Amino acid sequence: MEQRFARALRTVQTLLEQVALTLQVPIPFALIGGLAVSAWGAVRATQDIDLLADSNPSPLGNLHLRSDLKKFLEKKGCVAEWRLGDVDDPIPLLLRLELPRPLHPLGADILWAHKLWQREALLRKVAVKVSRFEVFVLHPEDLILMKLEAGGPQDLLDVRALLSNPPPELNRHRLKRKAAQLRLSSALERCLRVVRSR
Repeated sequence: MEQRFARALRTVQTLLEQVALTLQVPIPFALIGGLAVSAWGAVRATQDIDLLADSNPSPLGNLHLRSDLKKFLEKKGCVAEWRLGDVDDPIPLLLRLELPRPLHPLGADILWAHKLWQREALLRKVAVKVSRFEVFVLHPEDLILMKLEAGGPQDLLDVRALLSNPPPELNRHRLKRKAAQLRLSSALERCLRVVRSR
């Protein structure tokens, strides 16, 4: 990983830890994007830092917390912008973060958990070494489920990559069971068929 990009990831991690401490609101978080896919051994080029985060209270319903998070991050030299999705948007609340110089224009997209299974996924996060430091990454099964739910072309390529060369932590039986609960079985089976046909 490029040194500047690794530093950006470390900075985002530190900022989230600091804001949680300052506001006295625990904020569990984990990588979910291309970096998470790479952390589990499926090589993927990316310049994006994508995270899933949660808190209690949640900024989804707490405007005061949303404002406090933004103010804290801006005091640290970041540009912070809350993006609200429409009613039927799969991403109802996203915090877009641009890091201060010299890391600008690097930043992160932080998706706030809005479903019970996403909150449970954060409880199963795994510490993985990325570029000489540890960062939390979603368990590979939960990462696959998030990508199946998103359903974009790159998401499905990531799922196939993870299924083609599965990390030891991935349990296919458990993955299939959870996919059935989330009504993602058809999408998972399509990916598995592609992997089997290679």
